[in-house]
Parts: sequence; C-alpha cells; structure tokens
Amino acid sequence: MKDRLLRRPLAVALLPLCGLNLALATTIAWADDTTDSSTPNTAKQLQQVVVTGTRATDRTAAESLSPIDVLTPADLTSSGSTDLASALNTLLPSLDFPRPAINDGNDAIRPATLRGLSPDQVLVLVDGKRYHTTALVNYNSSVGRGSAPVDLNSIPISAIDHIEVLRDGAAAQYGSDAIAGVINIVLKHGAAAGSNSITANGGIMDKGDGAQNGVQGSMGIPLGGPEGSAPGWARIAWNYQDAMNTNRAENTDKSTTLAGAPNPTGIPYERYGDPAVKTYQVLLNFGYDFTPGIELYGYINGSKRDVTSNGYYRPFDSTRNVPEIYPNGFLPQIVNHSNDVAAVLGVRGKTDGGWHWDFSLDYGENNLNFDIQNSVNVNEYYTLGYSPTYFNAGTFRNKQGVANLDLSKEYSWGFLPNPVTVAFGGEYRKETYVIDAGDPDSYFFDPDTLIPGTTTPYAGGSQVYPGLTPSVAGSFSRHSEAAYVDLETDLTSKLSTGVAARYEDYSDAGSTTSGKVSARYQFTDTFALRGTVSNGFRAPSLAQQNYESVVTLIQDGQLAQIGTFRTSNPAAIALGAKPLTPEKSTNYSLGAVWQPTNDLSATLDLYQIRIGNEILYSDQIAVTPTPTNEVTGAQFFVNGATTRTRGVDLITNYRVDFDEFGKLNLSLSGNYNETTILSVSTPAFGRASQGLLTDATPRTKYVLGGDWLIQNFDLHANLTRYGSVTRLGDLSDGSEDQTFSARWLLDLAASYNLQAWTFTLGVDNLTNQYPTKASLDNVYEDRADGLQYSALSPFGFNGRYWYGRVTYHF
Repeated sequence: MKDRLLRRPLAVALLPLCGLNLALATTIAWADDTTDSSTPNTAKQLQQVVVTGTRATDRTAAESLSPIDVLTPADLTSSGSTDLASALNTLLPSLDFPRPAINDGNDAIRPATLRGLSPDQVLVLVDGKRYHTTALVNYNSSVGRGSAPVDLNSIPISAIDHIEVLRDGAAAQYGSDAIAGVINIVLKHGAAAGSNSITANGGIMDKGDGAQNGVQGSMGIPLGGPEGSAPGWARIAWNYQDAMNTNRAENTDKSTTLAGAPNPTGIPYERYGDPAVKTYQVLLNFGYDFTPGIELYGYINGSKRDVTSNGYYRPFDSTRNVPEIYPNGFLPQIVNHSNDVAAVLGVRGKTDGGWHWDFSLDYGENNLNFDIQNSVNVNEYYTLGYSPTYFNAGTFRNKQGVANLDLSKEYSWGFLPNPVTVAFGGEYRKETYVIDAGDPDSYFFDPDTLIPGTTTPYAGGSQVYPGLTPSVAGSFSRHSEAAYVDLETDLTSKLSTGVAARYEDYSDAGSTTSGKVSARYQFTDTFALRGTVSNGFRAPSLAQQNYESVVTLIQDGQLAQIGTFRTSNPAAIALGAKPLTPEKSTNYSLGAVWQPTNDLSATLDLYQIRIGNEILYSDQIAVTPTPTNEVTGAQFFVNGATTRTRGVDLITNYRVDFDEFGKLNLSLSGNYNETTILSVSTPAFGRASQGLLTDATPRTKYVLGGDWLIQNFDLHANLTRYGSVTRLGDLSDGSEDQTFSARWLLDLAASYNLQAWTFTLGVDNLTNQYPTKASLDNVYEDRADGLQYSALSPFGFNGRYWYGRVTYHF
C-alpha cells in the first residue's frame, strides 16, 4: 500500500483502542523517506493520528474518512480567552458562540453551535467518554433557544492535550446528540519532566471594565516507581479565574436613577454586558498498568462557577419597586452557582488472542442554583409588610451515569488484502433530572394584594426570577440501552471504507437505529476524495421534557410573567402539547484532500444535514392569568419542524522556512452554512423564532491565522471575519427585521521564551470593532431601553481587550 502501509510511526504512543474507548495518547506519523522516488511531491508533512470518528489506530487527520479539526494547546491559548468555548470560537469557522446579556441563567451557561444547528445536536466527549449536559433550558430569544447542551466551560483548558472536532454526523458510532458532529476533548497524560506548567494571566477591556485575572496549571506525578519507568501516573490540572462585568448599555450613568434626577436622553439606566464570573476548576486523571496488558484509567473533574448577571433596572416609580426599601429603584441580579462533577473509571487491556477490551463507568452531574440578590418580592411586602432582598429561587440538576463494554480486534480475512478492524459493544445509560423548589419568600403571591386604583395584583415572587414552586419540583428519570458494531478496512491500496450501525432503546422515547457508510479514495499521492452517508437521531433531553418555571421576560414591550410547562402538564396539553419523540437526521458529505508538498495541505468538504421531528421551543402563547397564577404567556416543547442545512468547510495550511529568519505557519479556513426550514407543523412557532434557526448564526465565517517563529519569539496574528446575522421579526412585511453587518476582528500576540519562562502580551479585537447598533424597529433587541447591541452578535460587544500572560515550564 503506497498510501498507508509504507508509513511508519516516529513514536508509538497509542494505548490500546477498544470500541468507544479512544486512545489516550497520540502519535506522529509521516510518509516514509523510502517512498517511490517517482513521486517527488509525496507529502511528508507531520500529521497527528486521530482517535475520533475511527476505531483504527493509525489514521491521521488527512487520512480520516470524515473531516476532523485538531486543535493544540498552543491554538487554545493563542488569544486572551480563558474559557474553552470562547477560545474555540476564534479558531473554528463552523462554530458560533455569541455572548448574550440580561439572559437570566443563560448568562451563566452559554451554548455553542456547530454548523448552525442546535447546541444539543453536538456530542461532547472527554477522553472518548460521553460528557454530561447542563440542567438549564435556554429559554430566551437567542441562539440555541430551547436547548440544554454541554457546558464546555466546565472543563479547564490547562487539562487539555488537544481537541478533535469531527464535523460529520456520528450517531451510528457514538449515539444520541451527534447530529452536527462530535467534539472530543483529549486530556493531557503522563508525568514526563518538562510537561508541567503554571500560568498567571491578567487583562482588561479598553473601556476600563471587564478586568480578568487568574492562575492555571498542570502537573504530572509518577506512580509506583521513578520517573520514566513508573507503571502509573497521575496528572492534576487547575484553573482559577476572576472576571469583572462589563457594561455596554446606552445609559451607564447611575445618577440618572435617582428619584427626581434629570435624564436628558430619556433612555433608562441599564447594565448590559458580560456578567461577573469566578471560576474554580480542578481535574485529576490517571493511568496505571497492572500488567503489560491491563491498565486502570480514569479522571475526575470538579468545576464551580459563581456568575452574577443582571436583570432590567426597576426605576423608583415602578410598581415592581418598593420605595421604602429602594428609594431610587434597584438592579436585581441573578447569582448562579453552576457546579459540575464528572468522573470516569475504567479498565482495559488486550488478550493473548488479540482482542482489545474496555469496561468503564462514567458519571456526570450539573447543578445550577439560582440565588437572587438586590431584589424584592413586591407582593409579599404589601401583603405582609416585609420582604427579603436576597432569595434562593431553586435549583436544577441533571445527572448521567453510563456503563460501557467495548471490544475490538483486527481480523485478516483471506479474500481481503488488508486486516479489518472489527469493533462492537454495548452501553447502559441512566439519566435523572431534578427540580428543587426555592424558599417560600421567592414565590410568595397573594392575588388579592392589588395595585391601588387597579384590579391588577402586585407582582409576586423574587424580582428578575420568581422562585420555583413546589408544584413544579420533582425528580424525573429514564434509562437506555444501546448496542453497536463498526467495521473499517483498506479494501485496496487506494480505497478505505467503514461501516457502522447502532441500536438504542429509551424507556421514555422508544427505540431507534442508525447507520453510517464512509469511504476514501486516494487518486494520487497528493489527492483524495472522501464521503459519508449516515442517518442519526437525538433523543429529547430530560430537561426538554420536564423543565418547568415562570420567569420574567419581555411581552409586548413590557415585563411579564411567562411560564414554561412540561409536555405532561394539563395546561400545555390544552394548548396542543404531546409527548416528545427523537429527532431524526440524514447526513451526506463529500470532501477532497490535497497535499501537494511537504508544507501545503488543503481540505474542502461539502455537507447536507436534513432533520425531521426537530424539537422546537414554542412561542409565547397568550393566556389569561388565574386568581392564583400571574402567567400571561405559556411555552412548551413540540416536535414541530423539518429543516435542511447545507454548507461547505475549507481548511488550508502552509509552512514557510526562512532559515535564520525563522519559520512562518499560515492557515486559512472558512465555512459557508445555510439552514432552511422545509416545514413547520405547529402554529406556535412564528417567523421570529424561525429566524433563530435560519438567520441568527453567520452564514459565512473565515479565519486567517499566522505564527512567525524566530529565535525566542513567537508572533501570532489571527484575522477573523464574522458574517452578518439577521434578527427576523414576526411581521411578514419585514419591517421588524434587522441585519447586523459582517465584521473583521484582528487578534495579535507576541511571546518571548526565556529558558523555562514564556512571557506573552496580546490584544484581542485590536481595531475595536462593535456590532451594528440595534434599531428602534427591532423589538427583540430592546433599543428603547438602551440595549444598543444585539444578543445575536457572534463576537459579543465588549470591544478591545488587552492581556498579558506568564508561564513557567518544569
């Protein structure tokens, strides 16, 4: 096999690969120097072996049957971002991570999308194991509305060796959620000298707010013997970050809130921007060889984030204020405590007969607590004569437990020229979703306590987020069983193929079967075509089936109490709700791989994803308040749409060696993506909500990156073009629509290496770009209240950011 069999590893560092258990280390492979001299352009560029989307142990990214991005720690730290999702947003053209504000709990847990699809249509793995999703439903009118995805920011960057992003449907290989693709976060391993580091960072926004500082690091420890010969290792990574809030509201002058104070602009004071965030993270992973053929492995990750976000300012003369407590009005704030824990414990090995086996247990949990500060229960005050100003409004919890047994072996069958990698296995998963009620003060409401001169009662519950009542509290569980089989081989020296199938049965959503066929053909030593056809599914999350709350949102330009009801609630059933069933997808992709020289490579991949039974979060349906309920709008989930997403990904890399003037690494990548709604079966999903699926993420995104390595310096530049996004209104004449123009953002950084130290100075968004300002006709952005930038902006609206970083390696 000229294409692959003549390749030989520079270092064999892969651990046994068994079914869903992915290799925990990587290897570097290149084209052998003995390759036929008649092909002088044979690519010899170093390539990383990938472990996502394949169960063969020697596939490089270029040889993969599906498109894969591989991101290194240097990539992740090439900007001033200290959280994983923000870092990925600057690197991946197919990923979108907006930064909405005044978005309740969604300020604390922001969703990231891949290829413009729902955030929960992306499967996240950590070291090849399924990571748990969050407990909160994104209920605001922003990107990812209705989803309860994985919180990428619960994983410390300092623990990551590299990330593999599979941009292809993979439900047949990995199960539910892998419709848009798979993000596999591969952790650092081992305890080799020089692999340890500690980093201190600090930065500030150009406007003087949003200061950030922190310290993170990673250190390995040999287990059971001296370094280099120990049978085991443990590695601990940690991260502490303290980020202050930002404010980009039109009126940031708090003196205008004083009773009787002049306000020449007529625009109310608001605080609109990033929340204040304190992050505490620690991740411990380990491996221990009991024998040359048996290894114990695992990790435990703990993450705590305290996020203080803002609601709308309540002016002194509002009926939602108590002047005796707040004579000048008040800014209610949500203090979210997002706590994640994840753990994996497994044992794997290889039998004398060549079978790789792996048994693992995987547990994950997200707890999101809502504390409310600087608030008041107006109804309670005027009913009982008192009200707290700090409330516990309740907690959402999501738990996941998984047991895996995976087997694989390479078989040599006489009628095939090369071995076949045969993998199969089974999985059992149990999930639990819990809603805990808040304290009684947080939801107190007496319908007979009326605003003087009206028949309307004072608003009940803690302002900005009313407490969860005992009637919505509860615990909800389900389980699922799955079995899969996966075959992969090189049918000839040029043709590689793979086939996968998976059956999964859910106790609440029924059973489903998925399949995938992949192929890659090496036409020449420098050019290949690859393609896949698959179908997939996503089971409705327990959060989508059981989330229920009443929150304060904008309705017809006014703050109102909006209720989200689980599909089993009689109120939702009366409005048309039905039990949710899995989404079903059909994926097609066709790509080309070109490597004409050692230093130049390019991939181009076209794709189409059709999703039926797509789960939608309905619009606010007007309802009449009852004597015991203030709700004026109701929402619920429904299988209500068929969508089609088409697009193309381009990835190019080029290296230039200037000898004594250093080396220059250049990359150019881009994504075009368009989602079309083919049908909507529910009337409760209007034009504005449809626009969140079709127009709220950039149709185009380009990233041009460069690193110039000269002597002890590393000079980095990253130029990103975020395409335009559009906010659609419900009026069919388009009078409420607004398009926010494309923007170019330039990030620069310079690093200097001095022995064991690295010093970095950088600036993100050097040219200080902001999104197009929202218009007054755009009712969804609330420009009238001074929220001058759209929550849809794919790069936020904070402006220029300066930062510095010092790293010590040991």
